[in-house]
Amino acid sequence: MYVALFNLAAIAVLGWLLLILFPAWKVTRWIAETAVFPVFLAIVYVLGIVPLLMQTGPGIIADFGRAEGVTRLLGNGDVALVAWIHILAFDQVVGMMIYRENMQHRYVPLPVQSVLLFATLMFGPVGFLGYYVLRAWSRGRRAAHEHPARTEPPVRQVAAAGAIGPMRTAAAGALAVFRREWMLTGTGVLGIVLGVGCAVAIGVRGTELVGAEGHLRKAMAFDVAVGIYLLSLVLLVPLARFSTRGLRRWRVWLTLLALYAFAVENVQIARGIDPRFTQVGSVLDQALGGIFFLTAMGLISSFGILACKILARRMDEADGPLLLSIRYAAVATMAAFAAGFWMSAASGSTAGEASILPLHAVGFHGLQALPLVAVLLAWGGVAAQRARPWIHAAGAAWLAACAAIAWQTVEGRPLTELTPATAVAAASLLAWAAIAPLAARAWLRGGDAAAARVQPVPHPLA
Repeated sequence: MYVALFNLAAIAVLGWLLLILFPAWKVTRWIAETAVFPVFLAIVYVLGIVPLLMQTGPGIIADFGRAEGVTRLLGNGDVALVAWIHILAFDQVVGMMIYRENMQHRYVPLPVQSVLLFATLMFGPVGFLGYYVLRAWSRGRRAAHEHPARTEPPVRQVAAAGAIGPMRTAAAGALAVFRREWMLTGTGVLGIVLGVGCAVAIGVRGTELVGAEGHLRKAMAFDVAVGIYLLSLVLLVPLARFSTRGLRRWRVWLTLLALYAFAVENVQIARGIDPRFTQVGSVLDQALGGIFFLTAMGLISSFGILACKILARRMDEADGPLLLSIRYAAVATMAAFAAGFWMSAASGSTAGEASILPLHAVGFHGLQALPLVAVLLAWGGVAAQRARPWIHAAGAAWLAACAAIAWQTVEGRPLTELTPATAVAAASLLAWAAIAPLAARAWLRGGDAAAARVQPVPHPLA
C-alpha cells in the first residue's frame, strides 16, 4: 500500500515542471492559485499517515523528539515512505509560496525564480533560503531607489559614466534579453546548477566513479559547457531577427533538446551507465544513446539556423564588426561540432594518446572570445573601418589555434607534447590574448576621452 502511495505522489512532479519551465503560462498560474498539487500530496499523505498511526498507535509521536527515536522510525520502510511524502508535500507548499509571491512582486527575474524553484525541489530549505536572501536584497534596492542619497558631485557621476556607461548599457540590454528569453536562460542556468551538483557529489563521495561506466566529472563538464553555450546563444538571438512565430518554434525546439540531453546525461551517469556508448546497459539504454546522438544533430541544426539568420545580414550595418566576429565564431563552433562527431565515431574522447576534448572546448569558446573583442572595440567608440582589421586578426588567430589543435589530435599526440602544431596553437592563442587587452584598452581610453570632454557641472549646494 505505502509503495503505491509513494508512486502516486510522483505525479506531483508535473506541478514542479510547470512552475520551473512554464511560469508565465496561464495553466501554471491557475495551478498555483488553486494549489492543486499541494492539496493532492496532502491527501496522499493522509491516506498513508492515518493507517500508519492505527497500525503503530499514537505512541510513535514520542520518538519525534529524540535522535535515536527518529533513526529507528526511519528504519521502518513504511514510515520512511510516508515521511518522504510529508517532505514532498511541504516542498510543494514552499515552492508554491515562492512562485506566487515572486510572480506578484518580481523580486527576482523569472530565470532566477526557476533556478530557485529547482533548488527547492532538490534541496528544500536551500531554495527557500536563496529566495529569502534575494528577496531581501531586492527590497533593499527598491527602497534605495525610492529615496536616493546623493553622495558625490554630479560631475564625478558623469565622468565615471564615460568608461562604465557603455558597459552598464550593455549589461542592462543583456539582462533584458535574458528575461525575454527566460526559457532558454533558465535551461542554461539549470545546466550550470546540475554541473555544480555533480561537483558537490564528487566532493561528498570522494570519487567521480559511479557503477561500471558512470563518471560524474564528465557529467559536470557536459552540464556546465552546455549551460554556458545556451546562455551565449541567448545573447545572439536579437541579432538573428527571427519572426515571432519562427523564434517561438526555434526557442521551444532548442529548449526541449537541451532538457533531454541534460536528463539522459545525468540520469544515466547516476545509474552508472555511459549515456552514449554503454557496454553494460540494456537495449533501452543503447536506444537512449542513439537518441542522444540525434539530439546532438538537433542542437547542431538549431545553431545552424541561428547562424544563417545572423550571417545573412549585411556587414555594412551599424553592428557590422560584431557580425564579422560572429562569422569567425560560427566557423570555430562548427569545428567544435565536428569534434563531437569525431568522438561519436570513435566511441570515446581519445584518438591515440590525444584527447579530442580540447578541440571541442576551444571551438565552442570562440562564441565568447571573438564577439568579446568586437564588443570592447564598440564600447571604445572605434570606427568600423578601424575595428575590422583587429577582428580579422583575432578571428584568424582563434581559427589557427583550432586548426593546430586538430592537427595535433589527428596525429594522436597529446597537447603536452611539444610539436610544430602545439607551437602554432600556443602562438595563435597568445595572439588573441594580445588583441583582447588592446581592445579593452581602446574601450578604457575611449571612455576616458569621453569623460574628459564633459564640462564640469557645479554642485547645486556649492
